[in-house]
Amino acid sequence: MSLINSVRHFPSKVARPKKIILMCGFGGAIWQNRRLISTLNRAGYDVTALDFPKAILSKGDPALLPALVDEVIKFVENEAKKTDQKIILVGISLGSLLSLNIFRRSKLFDTAVMITGGNIVIVAQNIFGKKVWPQSHDELSKLWQEVNIVTDPALLKGKQALFVLPTRDKLIDTSEVLAEIARQNAAGNKITLITRKPFGHIGTIVEETILFPRRTLKYLKQL
Repeated sequence: MSLINSVRHFPSKVARPKKIILMCGFGGAIWQNRRLISTLNRAGYDVTALDFPKAILSKGDPALLPALVDEVIKFVENEAKKTDQKIILVGISLGSLLSLNIFRRSKLFDTAVMITGGNIVIVAQNIFGKKVWPQSHDELSKLWQEVNIVTDPALLKGKQALFVLPTRDKLIDTSEVLAEIARQNAAGNKITLITRKPFGHIGTIVEETILFPRRTLKYLKQL
């Protein structure tokens, strides 16, 4: 059974468009990102969008997240092999974590815009609590070590990303994200940080994808 909930292709009408793979956040659906997708289409980007079932975290099965990562990497690499053009990753929350995992394991991708995201252990336990995730933080961290945010800097060499982070966030620990970005940049990698003050995690996603989707075009030009 596929752990990718749905896939839709949104072609641009311009000649020889650039290509983006857009990965939605946890609980998010492709239709919720139609304004962002339309903005990207008008700017000359073909968009392939993916969303994912809540069961990834709601079932309390720690094997599902690594399995999703494996499936998504296989999917995006197949997409990359269909074209001679570079494909840029745009990830939202959970999609940002998936983008990071694609970076770590695939030589076919080297550029991404990541809109929020953080330690998936904290996200799972904050949303669903101990009844669904009875493991301690350390236990679940070990189970998800290979797919969580902390990354060997050598795996990101030559890659570039822009990360949008709210300054306050009840869902994740922003200090962990800031520390990881600083560690990567200190190692010579290139991760640009954009901070947004007005909203937390969900509000930042709404701000970036619905209220001001043209910001993503600005981010793409920065990379």
